[in-house]
Amino acid sequence: MNRTPEPRRMAIHQAGHAVAQALVGRDRFRVGRLALGVETNAAWPDREAWGASSLDRETLLSIYEFGLVTLAGIAAEERYLPETDPLVALSDIAEWQEQAGQLFAEPGQFNLVSLNVMRKLHAWFCEPAIWQTLEALAEALLEHGELDQESLEPYLAPLQAYQKTPKESS
Repeated sequence: MNRTPEPRRMAIHQAGHAVAQALVGRDRFRVGRLALGVETNAAWPDREAWGASSLDRETLLSIYEFGLVTLAGIAAEERYLPETDPLVALSDIAEWQEQAGQLFAEPGQFNLVSLNVMRKLHAWFCEPAIWQTLEALAEALLEHGELDQESLEPYLAPLQAYQKTPKESS
């Protein structure tokens, strides 16, 4: 069965990554670029979704922050289409499993951290201001195809109220 994601769904997914990056950034880094594209290939005859959300510099994320950023696209899709099976981004899941699997030898530990990451993402995306920011960013991405750091900043500015250090948020 060929399951081609609609462009808006792809944009929501990529915007989810960018929003999570902005939320965990806490002035250590900024979202440097957000892109959305469509290509034709044998895997998806109609189109293949691809996108990118990159930071403006290399940074070391905690495993929890890494999980938030890596799994944010999937969580955003789940919020956008709650009654639909997500078009699982295998690369996102593989990246998370590779990194977290190195730290958590026990499957129970890995599953608990994964569950907590997804709970936090769902809580973020249920916040009206955060979801509105994500949707506005997705719309801009659909319109322009790519946004650089300068053009991203006005869209991500409302998230500054949520960018607290872990100590401040507990």
